[in-house]
Amino acid sequence: MSKSALLVLLALLCAPVATSAQTASGWVLWEKNMVAKAGAETVTWEPMDGFESIAECRQIGQQLLQYALDYMKSGAGKLLGPVRPDGRSAMFEVANAKPRQTVDTRYLCFPGTLDPRPRQAPVPSTRR
Repeated sequence: MSKSALLVLLALLCAPVATSAQTASGWVLWEKNMVAKAGAETVTWEPMDGFESIAECRQIGQQLLQYALDYMKSGAGKLLGPVRPDGRSAMFEVANAKPRQTVDTRYLCFPGTLDPRPRQAPVPSTRR
């Protein structure tokens, strides 16, 4: 299964993305995926939904990780090591991926005003 197919399937299993979650809620649940393949790593961040309390945000993060674990147990991959103590993050190896591919998935809660995605450095102007 390709990386993109895995990520699409995980997204379908998860709650729909709330486009206004960042500004409308006290806490936003973000999905961070770090995919390692052929010596290169890519990182993606997706806002999942907004919540009034951090407790509710963390609880839903644990549920979403459980959906991913269930999917991996169905033959799509295997868990590499234990689920982290927070219950919202784990590392998987994707089955049948050539070259070998691992996905480190984390469900993280941040205040609604914070966007954890890295900012791009401005491109220097070539005009003089």
